[in-house]
Amino acid sequence: MGIILSLACLVLAAAPATAALDALDFDQGAMLVSETGSYGDGVGSWSAWRLTDGDEALGWCSPLEEALGGTFVWELDTAWRLDTFVLSTVNVQEDGYPGISARAVELAVSPDGKTWQKLGAFELSKKLSRKAFPLPKGTQARQVKLVVTANHGHPEYTEIAEIDLLGERVGPAPRAQLSGDFATNYGPMRFVQEGEQIVGCYEWAGVVSAVWGSVSGRVARVVWFEERAGSTREGTATFALARGGELWGVWYEEGELKGLWEGPRAGEDDRPSCTPQKKGQLAALLKKKGRVVLYGVHFAVNSDVPLPESEPTLVELAGALKADPALKVLIEGHTDSTHTDAHNLALSERRAKGVLAWLAKHGADSKRLQAKGFGKARPVADNATAQGRALNRRVEVSVVK
Repeated sequence: MGIILSLACLVLAAAPATAALDALDFDQGAMLVSETGSYGDGVGSWSAWRLTDGDEALGWCSPLEEALGGTFVWELDTAWRLDTFVLSTVNVQEDGYPGISARAVELAVSPDGKTWQKLGAFELSKKLSRKAFPLPKGTQARQVKLVVTANHGHPEYTEIAEIDLLGERVGPAPRAQLSGDFATNYGPMRFVQEGEQIVGCYEWAGVVSAVWGSVSGRVARVVWFEERAGSTREGTATFALARGGELWGVWYEEGELKGLWEGPRAGEDDRPSCTPQKKGQLAALLKKKGRVVLYGVHFAVNSDVPLPESEPTLVELAGALKADPALKVLIEGHTDSTHTDAHNLALSERRAKGVLAWLAKHGADSKRLQAKGFGKARPVADNATAQGRALNRRVEVSVVK
């Protein structure tokens, strides 16, 4: 019996060290805290979430007969220094609804979460396009507000494909603390977090199921696993805590975005009866389902040396190897679909070898270790959105018989 360890590229593979991040990505910890309305809801087509999901194929649409005045507020994970605003109407439905594309929006920021500073009005031509607007030098924000002020003439609807706010954090992202009980739409859930590692359990449709993953800044990336008589279900998810302490996330199954996974802190009557397994979860999940994804291995941009925060996950893997001297390990690299196939494949190979080197340096028998990169070939989530791409940059451990 052997183990296959799949290693992720947990940053954009070929991005230069100075590449700007999108402060509005949920994967960066941004949370939509208010909106005046959308044609869709949740994470479905034409919902407000689609404004910032990193995918221009599906965007936001206003409710019927509320074409103008749509207002949205996002809370960022910490203070950001912003330099570019990107507004896109690519792929909106101009052919069927002439004039539906947004013509003008207003953007404001709050540096302190209390007062607003208007940055200006930004306009696009009727031709469907994506345009980047430079922001005033020194623009900083903890919150961001967008107001839709004009379209190109449609009386009932306005659509926007995507908006981005590019920049960098002023300081490090604060680490979220997700420990506790939640009353979610998929049953009562309990999280236990120690540093960057997080384990959990939830009770859905009469079955107690497991959650396991890693926290990076405000965001937790996890795998979930449900085992029933004669069948299993599994997938991935991304969670964060909203301003009021509510759990908010999106979940994937068989690589497809399925919906929201959310709920408030649980009251006395909503608490789960299950207890997460804090130690030995890696080995337990391998025994149950033969494979587990690890989101706790991190790298700097274009580096193949695991960062120090990767150690808890790597130490647990090393412990599993030590406990069973017969195990042989293949370390696989996996990326998202960003950049060329050749670059992704090469970087995933280098990072796989980087994990191999770490394990060997810390006492693992190098004769039991192999490394291989797979690039973007084996996604576990949708590569169309920023959240899906982040989940595809992963570590995976599989038992091979």
